[in-house]
Amino acid sequence: MSLSIESKLIEDDCYLIVTFPEHRWYPVYCKPNKEKKLAELAAQKNISWYLPTFHHYRITRGHRIETQTPMFPGYVFLHLNRQQNWQVKTSGLAIRILPVTDKTEPKLIKDLNTIREFELLSRTQPVKVRTDLIPGKRFTITHGNFKGIEGVIVKRKNRTEFIVHLDFLDYSLATVSAMDIL
Repeated sequence: MSLSIESKLIEDDCYLIVTFPEHRWYPVYCKPNKEKKLAELAAQKNISWYLPTFHHYRITRGHRIETQTPMFPGYVFLHLNRQQNWQVKTSGLAIRILPVTDKTEPKLIKDLNTIREFELLSRTQPVKVRTDLIPGKRFTITHGNFKGIEGVIVKRKNRTEFIVHLDFLDYSLATVSAMDIL
């Protein structure tokens, strides 16, 4: 099942990213500012894809403009078989398809489902994508929407952040008001 560029289907709380036989999820690093084009190509070729986004607001000539901005610039996640893998490589949009094995795919799928939860959260409160690693004790949330997700709580400048590190991508997701989600 494909997710739309605007991530409309992501609103379904029951939707989970899973894999099917002969297919594997891959992070695809694409040319600069071509994430949406690659997602459109995947949709045209009937390839399942996921482009996590958050709302971005800017003021231009006195008008407030809302756009969907990719959470991970340069990355689109595609669910490919061998033939589709080749189609993406030769599309002219992909720079590199990151290698995924039978052992690493479950970790990637877990990270993608965590990203999905943060994408949902970004509709009600600010979420930041961070590239720095934050030292701290890891814990697992036992109740609520984020049940089962591991992360750290960090106190910074009179605010509390909840940070989840995405091991496969080497990124972190952070949100303030961590106590609201615990």
